[in-house]
Amino acid sequence: MINILPTQLATLAMFAVCALALLLGRRFERLVAVATIAAWMLSAVVHGPDNDAVQWGIFTVDLVYLLVLIGFAVFDRPLWILFMAAFQLLVVLTHVVFMTDMTLKQWAFFSAYYLWSDAQLVALAVGVAQAWWGKRRAGRS
Repeated sequence: MINILPTQLATLAMFAVCALALLLGRRFERLVAVATIAAWMLSAVVHGPDNDAVQWGIFTVDLVYLLVLIGFAVFDRPLWILFMAAFQLLVVLTHVVFMTDMTLKQWAFFSAYYLWSDAQLVALAVGVAQAWWGKRRAGRS
C-alpha cells in the first residue's frame, strides 16, 4: 500500500502530527491521535488487492472513524474537531461517489481522499498547537 512517494509523505505527516499530539496535547488530542493511528493501521490491514475495485474494508474503517470523530465532537467542542469530522465526512462521501460511478479513475479517488485526509491532519495540528499554547500560558500564570 505504501509504494508511492505521496503516500509515504502523507504517512510520515500523519505519524508526525500524531506524535506531537501524544507529546504536547491534552488528553483529548491524545485520544484523537490514537483513533487516527488506529484507523490508519486498520485501513492498511483491510486494503484489498484490487485498487480498481471498491475498497469496502477501508470504507467501513472510514465510516467508523467518522462516527468516532462525531462522538468526540459531541463530548468536547473545540472548533478543530468539527473540522476534522467534516473532512472525514468528505472522505466517506468520496468513497460513496466512487461506488456510484466506477468510471472514475482510481487516481481521482485517491487525490480527493488524500486532500481530505491531509486537511484533517492540519485540523489536528491546530488542535495540538492550541493545547500546547494553553498549557504554556497556564504555566506562566
